Amino acid sequence: MMNKRELIYSIAEQTGYTQTEVRNILNTFISTVFEEVKSDNKVRIGGLGVFSLLYQKSRPVRNPQTMEPIVLAPRNSVKFRPADDLVRKLNGEEK
Repeated sequence: MMNKRELIYSIAEQTGYTQTEVRNILNTFISTVFEEVKSDNKVRIGGLGVFSLLYQKSRPVRNPQTMEPIVLAPRNSVKFRPADDLVRKLNGEEK
């Protein structure tokens, strides 16, 4: 699995930008996506996919160790739907 540091290094190598420049751009990208999704806006990136806010209702669950029933509080999460082009490329299909 590639981590953020390795991603920054790879992008810097491919583009000729410094790692510091790439890190700043990547951090700005991440914070922009976060703020937009937090504001309940979808972020669509062509060729990659769509990030959107996912509301999860409270629900009953069981603690697997004690089998005690508990209720999970409602929370927000992020949903990612990959672009069709990305899925096709992953499966070796051409457009």
